[in-house]
Amino acid sequence: YTPHPLSSQWSPFPVSTMMEDPLVSVILPFFNGKKFLEQTIDSILAQTYQHFELLIIDDGSTDNSISIIKEYESNDKIQLITQSRKGLNRCNNVALSIAHGKYVVRLDADDYFLPNALERMVQVLEDNLDIALVFPDYHLVDLDGVIIHSVRRHNFENDVTLYDQPAHGACTMIRRSVIKNIGGYDES
Repeated sequence: YTPHPLSSQWSPFPVSTMMEDPLVSVILPFFNGKKFLEQTIDSILAQTYQHFELLIIDDGSTDNSISIIKEYESNDKIQLITQSRKGLNRCNNVALSIAHGKYVVRLDADDYFLPNALERMVQVLEDNLDIALVFPDYHLVDLDGVIIHSVRRHNFENDVTLYDQPAHGACTMIRRSVIKNIGGYDES
């Protein structure tokens, strides 16, 4: 991969000086994501929980998505990496290799977070040290942002286990140490 000239391989949040709020690494991989990319990035930047870094990985886009990213080049929370088309899991592993957060969460370029998403997921993981990951319910929306269907996950304490209802990839927050211990994302 190649770090984009708009940023370098550094984080404004050195591990040794992290505040009491744990850093979250938000991974935003995309290929030709121009249509919704601005809304996605804005939803991340508007979080009530602001202790995060945003790692954006352009996987060889040809739709001029980079023009959207350039609008955010002055934001020091954002790091852009460009690479030739290698696929989603390679993007995730590239981001994981430079992530500094205690927690990692991926958001796809056609998704967006509600304003308190990071705050709620961090709180669950901070309050439950025996839990490795957490993921939210979600909504399907039309092109105007109108909710057309809500997907509610079960109550895991009473109804099902993780094996019955596996986590979905996007929007799942996981402890970085756990995903690194299992070798990252499967690229096969």
